Amino acid sequence: MSEKGISSIIIVLGIIIVLVLILASGNFTNVGITTTTTTSLSLPPNATVVVLTVGQRLDTFLVQKINFDSVDGLFYARWPIATSEGVPRTLHIGDDIGYACEGVSEKLITIDYSGQTVTFAKTVSTSPPYGCPICLSGNTFIDTPNGKINIKELTVEMSIWTADKLGNREIAIILKTTKTEVPPTHLMVRIMLNDGRELSASPGHPTSDGRTFGNLRAGNSLDNSIVKIAELVPYDQKYTYDILPSGETEFYWANGVLVGSSLK
Repeated sequence: MSEKGISSIIIVLGIIIVLVLILASGNFTNVGITTTTTTSLSLPPNATVVVLTVGQRLDTFLVQKINFDSVDGLFYARWPIATSEGVPRTLHIGDDIGYACEGVSEKLITIDYSGQTVTFAKTVSTSPPYGCPICLSGNTFIDTPNGKINIKELTVEMSIWTADKLGNREIAIILKTTKTEVPPTHLMVRIMLNDGRELSASPGHPTSDGRTFGNLRAGNSLDNSIVKIAELVPYDQKYTYDILPSGETEFYWANGVLVGSSLK
């Protein structure tokens, strides 16, 4: 066989080997093959469709990168602390960047990787289940190693009691505090337990077991007791308050009740 024939065979074998390696790795972009995928959820009733591409923003979320099955971007929080700097966040189909306390849902329903677009379904309720912000009453006292201190007086780096994953007390430091102005119409949930503990919190404030105070009803269990009274009451102060402790749970005791923090 001639040298030219041998060279042709070597070239063909080389091409075959390269194609096999490309197919094995799943990387088709270098051979001109276009991958197209569209993963989606059904459109909710009365939803407004919003289509975004890289560099565009929907309220709290700026799209930076559209992946095959996710979207990377920056999230700009409004509650309980409004932020001017976005926090990196990755969204998947079904994730909602709206605020339920505002009655707004902005759910990611479609990722079109080949077209580099994403679609959100935005719905706005005329009667939100509860209002923002989602913090505690200014009358709340927090358990600390130095005794009970009013939440208004707490500052970053002060020590408080938090709970580990087993519910045991341990000392933590405060990482964040918030003081949020509320409208005169803001309502709080007043909770009284059978053992006498009492606490007022915004309906959206988290409990230590993953619920919110707005979901509590008389007869429910809460922090090793039973809810005796759960009622919406007017709030006569201008601000609500919250803190974020260090530790593995971010829990703390407010008026003796173990609660979660809204400052994630």
